[in-house]
Amino acid sequence: MIPRVIHQIWLGESGGPQPFPRFREAAATWRAQHPGWQYRLWDGAEVDQLFASARPDLHALYRAYPHWVQRADAARYLILHEHGGVYADLDIQCVGSFDTVADADLLLAPTAPFGLSNDLMAATPGHPLFTCLLDELATSHRLWGRPWVPRHFQIMCGTGSLFLSRVFARLDAGTSVRLLTSGEYGHGSADEALVHHIEGNSWAGWDTKALVFLQDRWPFLMVGTLILIAVLASP
Repeated sequence: MIPRVIHQIWLGESGGPQPFPRFREAAATWRAQHPGWQYRLWDGAEVDQLFASARPDLHALYRAYPHWVQRADAARYLILHEHGGVYADLDIQCVGSFDTVADADLLLAPTAPFGLSNDLMAATPGHPLFTCLLDELATSHRLWGRPWVPRHFQIMCGTGSLFLSRVFARLDAGTSVRLLTSGEYGHGSADEALVHHIEGNSWAGWDTKALVFLQDRWPFLMVGTLILIAVLASP
């Protein structure tokens, strides 16, 4: 059973020592929906100390990550491994109680077009998924942390959602997991939703924004390309 504790992280490297007002408002919704739960907002010093005490073998790597969001990614895996509970990014509002899904040992959110998101996760302490994630961080950094790898892929594949998806896919097929439905994850009926996503992506650089632009518009770009080819090929 997932412990009744909600974890969020603000490392102070993406806009100041305190979360932006819209993030503080979103955080308040988690406390409002879970009056009997513990709530904890982790800061940079607390996360650094947790790595030093719980995974000293990863402490230097944690400090060496070139992008603050990679530290936030690694931190959420360690926090859930050590304490269990629910982790949510600060750009997620809670609109329904997680008491309804807390009887699971592992709770993850599928994301489009494939894979799993690491912006909302829950687990029991010491869950094997988070042990594997932590154990794979160094190898993943050696693979994706090369200077010529675009920033977006250093983050997404090195520590982020694609990293989570890759490690989860290698787990024992018998691993029990409760996957949020699209509606519960805020992409369907409002009556079904547990969360709602607000404007975030404070980590996104120009490459991420360009990829999102292409992903959202690829059908139109494809049609336009085909039309242009037809025009150029016509006599």
